[in-house]
Amino acid sequence: MAAYFIALITSHNEGWVADYRANVPRLVSRFGGELICRSTQFESFEGEDQAPDYTVIIRFPSLDKIRAFMACSEYAPLKDARIAGAQSRIFAVGD
Repeated sequence: MAAYFIALITSHNEGWVADYRANVPRLVSRFGGELICRSTQFESFEGEDQAPDYTVIIRFPSLDKIRAFMACSEYAPLKDARIAGAQSRIFAVGD
């Protein structure tokens, strides 16, 4: 069953973005991920959440593949740069 990686990102410093965008797609592909949506357009229908700068949705074959991607040693420095330059809410949904 497919699983979906969902990231809501509000950037404090754009310095991390170019390197992240240049390198993360190949890592996502390695774990069977497929970009579904990357957008700066956000519309809230209920709740009090503030709109993020970026919304990203990636389909993976399973939750285990998402966990493996997040734990990948090559992703670690990119993740650290994102954490330093942005506030992120990242979660996954699937069976």
